[in-house]
Amino acid sequence: MGLLIIRLITFLNSQSPDSTYYHVAVTMLENYSRIHLISIEEIAKLCHVSKSTISKFTRQLGFDDYLDLKDNAAFVENRFNNPLNYVSNILTSIESDGVNDYLNAVCKDINYLGEHMDFSAIDHVAKAISDYDHVAAFGLMFSESAAIDLQCKLAYNGKFIRSFQDDVLQEAFLKKAKSDTLILILTNSGEYLTKQQIKLGTPRKNVFLSTQAKIAVISSNPEVKKLPFVSESIIFPHQTKYQTHAILYQIINDLIVHRYRYFHGISTR
Repeated sequence: MGLLIIRLITFLNSQSPDSTYYHVAVTMLENYSRIHLISIEEIAKLCHVSKSTISKFTRQLGFDDYLDLKDNAAFVENRFNNPLNYVSNILTSIESDGVNDYLNAVCKDINYLGEHMDFSAIDHVAKAISDYDHVAAFGLMFSESAAIDLQCKLAYNGKFIRSFQDDVLQEAFLKKAKSDTLILILTNSGEYLTKQQIKLGTPRKNVFLSTQAKIAVISSNPEVKKLPFVSESIIFPHQTKYQTHAILYQIINDLIVHRYRYFHGISTR
């Protein structure tokens, strides 16, 4: 999925439907297949706003200008030749192998997780969440959905952590974070830690080399443990060809919150 479509959806999820920018975002999504082909004058006409409004909105989304926005607008499924993307890995496999194969794989991965989970790693992360007053959780797309899931589950237990769907806000938070902050990164592949995954060319990400925050990671890639800025890590195993991390995250979050309650002295008894 392209950077522009992610930022447009994220923007809509946090704005009033009555605002001009909300209307511009909706219009862009409704005409998404055309954006990479049309000029700023044409998109302004479609949105019934001025070119200056489009320019300001472009910068609001974190792009340098309208040309930068257009460069990130072309939607090509699997544009980075990643065979593990959602459509190729999940939907195409369901269509070719059947629903039962997918459901059986989910059950297999859940059972394998239960048998091979490193529960001491769960404890280390849960204890850190309990110890730190300032905590945030970030990811991209399905991993960010899991970060919000953890945010809600911890809030049920009196622990309030930060999260942002907006990748620009995530990076800004990382840059400003001090040593009194714990940041939990959810990244199935681990590439969130080293690459700008949704930007053209996936340029190198350097923000983790300079942040002062303590970094904990939830990933299926054991190589993240070797990164010098990673203090704690939960490496979750899976066994099937399906990328079931969106489901496994929910279970891992439950285990983290369960142990957070223990370390924070919370009991239902």
